[in-house]
Amino acid sequence: MKMGTGKSELDAPVIEGTEWHLVEVGGEPVSPLAGEKQPHIILDHAQNQATGFAGCNNVVGSNVLDGSSLKFGPVGATRMFCEGKSGEVELLFMQAMENTRSWEIRDSTLLLLKDGEVLARFTIHQGDEGGTNLVPQLTGTVWQWVQTLYNDDRRAMPPEPQNYAVQFLEDGTLSVKADCNMKGGSWSASPEEKRIAIEITHSTMAACTEGSLENEFVRGLSGAAIYFMKDGDLYIDLKYDSGTMRFSKH
Repeated sequence: MKMGTGKSELDAPVIEGTEWHLVEVGGEPVSPLAGEKQPHIILDHAQNQATGFAGCNNVVGSNVLDGSSLKFGPVGATRMFCEGKSGEVELLFMQAMENTRSWEIRDSTLLLLKDGEVLARFTIHQGDEGGTNLVPQLTGTVWQWVQTLYNDDRRAMPPEPQNYAVQFLEDGTLSVKADCNMKGGSWSASPEEKRIAIEITHSTMAACTEGSLENEFVRGLSGAAIYFMKDGDLYIDLKYDSGTMRFSKH
């Protein structure tokens, strides 16, 4: 198991498995956003994957970590429109990841570096405030698809809901069972506005049997716009008021 062995001292935090909150990028300080999701990054040693939040979109990509060297692979992001300060931070955040070639931890501060130049600084996430789990009613549950009711009164109902399920993970990724295939991707949500965005980025490639609702299920998730809870069930309104998906807890 890789343990992030840059210039951190014994008993200092390791780079992997830690939620690092962005405090500086491109030489500019990043102030905490009160009550809002904070730009952050988490490196997963088991999956060689980096996930996080860049300012208004979740990001996910591979990472190659070898001692003090670090390089991020292609980084994908959700597609929420960014503007203002959060958009500026996000652009610099993504550029820093793209240009990173090494890392170092100094006084519990993670530095992303290129040729000795500091591209970004991160500190360790403390407590729940500003963390990734801002929507606990979504996370920690496997949600099974019950039906989708479209605005033309058409209804899609899986005969076996357990074969169509989604799990929202606290690190901004998600796991999807779509009939005979397993899929993954990223998600973001605004608890205040009840907005949600889902992006499916990878999938197994099994051929499902005739009559499968795999594609319809995935199209629905990718078209998510608004979420709300009612009587313990999760409802997701689709873009353009085209319909509503309903999920129940597994």
